[in-house]
Amino acid sequence: MFFPLSIGVSGSKSGIGKTSFIESFIKSIKKQFSAQINIIAIKYTKTSLYSSIVTEPSIIEEEGKDTSRLKKAGADNVYWLKATENDLPEISERLKEEFFGHMSQNNKKKAVVIIEGNSLVRIMQPDVIIFLKGQNDEHIKPSGKAILEIADIVIEGKYSMEEVMEEIEKIQQKKLIEKLLKERSNSGKITCAEARKIAEEVGVPYIEVGRAANELKIKIRKCELGCF
Repeated sequence: MFFPLSIGVSGSKSGIGKTSFIESFIKSIKKQFSAQINIIAIKYTKTSLYSSIVTEPSIIEEEGKDTSRLKKAGADNVYWLKATENDLPEISERLKEEFFGHMSQNNKKKAVVIIEGNSLVRIMQPDVIIFLKGQNDEHIKPSGKAILEIADIVIEGKYSMEEVMEEIEKIQQKKLIEKLLKERSNSGKITCAEARKIAEEVGVPYIEVGRAANELKIKIRKCELGCF
């Protein structure tokens, strides 16, 4: 995996298992990367009259709350964002400033931000969006439909966290390759040497860069070895 990493967890309806999924994800990250990674978990609750960012330990760690479950799972910092739809864009920016403002540059590079809540995921646009959907779930609330259209991973029914972690890494690699191709291409073209360099930097076979270039309609020229 590449860090920093932001993950959005959304769902078709309340009670679909978003918090349970995040608990498992936090434990998997902690097990795989130990204390190297700083995990920030954000729980969003829609309100009708007021907006606030709750960090008070006595509230966050109150028994029975989802925020307490995330803290117990191993999150280093848990934020409970309560906001109206109108306030959400502004307060989410304030939240970013709060959890990144006190971090050193080194800690930022080792951070995982996990966002729970359809509307907040839509606003914050994390690196990877995961959508939980019931196997026979025909009714999806409006906020869920908007996220389902842009989700990177859709989970229906049982899942293996190991497979989810692998899929996240593949998505990260693909998005990074696409970003580098766009940055380093010129007029829709890139040299074979530069394309090979991207593959080596990301740590993927040359063919993966070739596929991404084809999807982006970027032509690889001066191919010396027939890699693409």
